[in-house]
Amino acid sequence: MITLFLPVLVLAAVHYSVAMRRYGLLTPDGLFVVCQLLMLYGTVRLVDTDSDTEVFYARLMAAAVALYLVASMTTSVVMQRTSRRRGVRAAYSDYSVTLVAPTGAILFVIAVSAVVTVAYFTAVGYSAFFLGLQGQLDGAPADIANLRLDSYAGEDYLFPGFVNQFKNAILPALTLVVAVWSFSRGGLFARAGSIVLIALSAVALLGTGQRGAMVVFLTTAIVYAYLHNRRRLPRAAVLPIVLGLPLVMLSTYVLARRDGQADSPLRAVTNDLVDRFVHDNQASGIAAFNYTSMLPVRNGGEWLEGLLSILPGHRGSTLSSEIFYTVYWSTRGTSPPSLWGSIHYNFDTVGLIFLAVLFGVLLQILTQRSLRRGRYNSLQLVGFAGITVVLGTWIAGGIETPMNVGLFSYLGLWYWGGRMGGPGRHSVVRADPAAATALPAGPRTWGPLPEGRRPGHRVPGQQVAGRV
Repeated sequence: MITLFLPVLVLAAVHYSVAMRRYGLLTPDGLFVVCQLLMLYGTVRLVDTDSDTEVFYARLMAAAVALYLVASMTTSVVMQRTSRRRGVRAAYSDYSVTLVAPTGAILFVIAVSAVVTVAYFTAVGYSAFFLGLQGQLDGAPADIANLRLDSYAGEDYLFPGFVNQFKNAILPALTLVVAVWSFSRGGLFARAGSIVLIALSAVALLGTGQRGAMVVFLTTAIVYAYLHNRRRLPRAAVLPIVLGLPLVMLSTYVLARRDGQADSPLRAVTNDLVDRFVHDNQASGIAAFNYTSMLPVRNGGEWLEGLLSILPGHRGSTLSSEIFYTVYWSTRGTSPPSLWGSIHYNFDTVGLIFLAVLFGVLLQILTQRSLRRGRYNSLQLVGFAGITVVLGTWIAGGIETPMNVGLFSYLGLWYWGGRMGGPGRHSVVRADPAAATALPAGPRTWGPLPEGRRPGHRVPGQQVAGRV
């Protein structure tokens, strides 16, 4: 089955030279390609070649990824030629970044997110992560799988899809905005408050015993650092790894999924993390396709159920639990289909072809057209970084996956940051003080001035760059 993967890998290399090289890996298009290649590679390794269903599934995945790559490359070439024909200069990193101060509105949203998070864990009655950690320390590992499942799918439904928007996306994202400002321009009190918020966000992300939310946000923080530094990775980008990786490894140890299968706890944790990338989601996708291939096409019905899961009071689709039952004879867990398997179940092969091409076009447009203005603030960049990671790492599940991970929340933060960009809306400071001294001292000659304006004239209420 490796013969299915190698042509797609070659096509991905061509895609990199044509469409990805100028923008880099940390874009919606770049992350999506890398994650899909990992998903395809892990799948072809696990497929049973004696099963016609599984061989068809592997071919379906390879075709979907190939279609995406071709559509993305084509879109990139068309957009580049259109820009050249119109005389538009492609300045992918020619923008300045300002820091958003912790305004009253931002602090209010942080407070609401904290209250929702605390109320959720209070209603659940426990933290699966801390119970698991205590069990490991006491030598009596807790049943984390059941604790985790009860926290979001127990008898008392506590709206996890809605809560996740606050505890997994909004709270940590705004904490990042406040922390960047505090350690750049704030005093001792602001920095101490940021440390408290960072600790609260870490508890919120790990509290349910799941690593996915922490990994997604750590990746979001790295992408933010990349965008903040105008599409270059700064040294500060190692901070999310240094601070977050130990927590991810500790969470993996607490889960104890590979207990007894390695010589040491560290090796067990490492094996578990590797399997997470190249085995677990792939095996789940194969099991899911074996199950859904026997069912009629849903014509989007299952995606609609998943989409409604973000609303309070709606449990959403039960497909992942049904698939888990076919593997483990229990509904006390979830085994989601892959992205392409979910699309095939909902829209059949024709729908998969259409959506693979559509994804290639849309993610390439999002990559090229998202940051073309001359100035952005940290709230906008956090929002776009989250959108980049949520869409770029979408490898499993249906439409509910990006929704539950926080797509709507990050879109809201991006929009909110854009609304703050007008004159007098909020106080910002220039992220790069040296940039202010690099501006020409004389009158600007970039274009004609509006009627009634003179060089150096400032509209009343307009914020001056570099001042709080």
